Amino acid sequence: MKSTFTLLFAVLCFSSMAQLSINPNPSGINSGAITITYGAQGDYSLFDPMSNPNLLLYTGLETDGVASTWDYHDDFTNTATFIPFNFDNNVGAYVAQIDVANRTYQEEPSLNVVSLPQGLQVNDFYFLIITTDLSRQSADLKGSDYGWQAATLRMNDVVQPVFSVIAVGNTLHFSEPGIYDIRTYELSGKLVYQANEIVVADVLALSSLELNGIYVTQIIQGKNMLTLKHVFDN
Repeated sequence: MKSTFTLLFAVLCFSSMAQLSINPNPSGINSGAITITYGAQGDYSLFDPMSNPNLLLYTGLETDGVASTWDYHDDFTNTATFIPFNFDNNVGAYVAQIDVANRTYQEEPSLNVVSLPQGLQVNDFYFLIITTDLSRQSADLKGSDYGWQAATLRMNDVVQPVFSVIAVGNTLHFSEPGIYDIRTYELSGKLVYQANEIVVADVLALSSLELNGIYVTQIIQGKNMLTLKHVFDN
């Protein structure tokens, strides 16, 4: 799918790596959640956000030894599948978190949405930094330039959610009580709400957000994450 986009190309040298980091380092397909940080010390020479507080990550994996194609990748027609890349004032840089092994991707060439199969050899992780309106994007960024290592996916590292959530309008119905990290995004990827919520009666009402329209909500508990698309009506 990568070949269908008009992309910029850049030679990444050691001096440019300081502005973007992947932690833990080294990382691989079995590392669980990784954190990508971009723009430390205000260095945006890889991609200038032009004061945009919210960006997106478009990601893909190379699994067949041919670097010119991404064999698994996000759906470029649906920004809700992208990873939000938000500016963190405490860090002074853009920060995104992604658990690569537990995502669903479009698989080439069928473009069916699938989970990564057990035993998959993942050679490299690729990503682009993109504006939320998709008008500008960085060059291809290769994970191996920032500490990504090739590895075979171990199925016991793929964590399936141990809870379920049903969204009915502004209300979330949980299968079990607990403490959840709730993050709600516009379809553009802009974060509009984030909080650790204590769910006692298995129901959480988000009516106080005063949102209207379709939004995407991520519900995170430990390594478990669910993503829901639902309609707010206030």
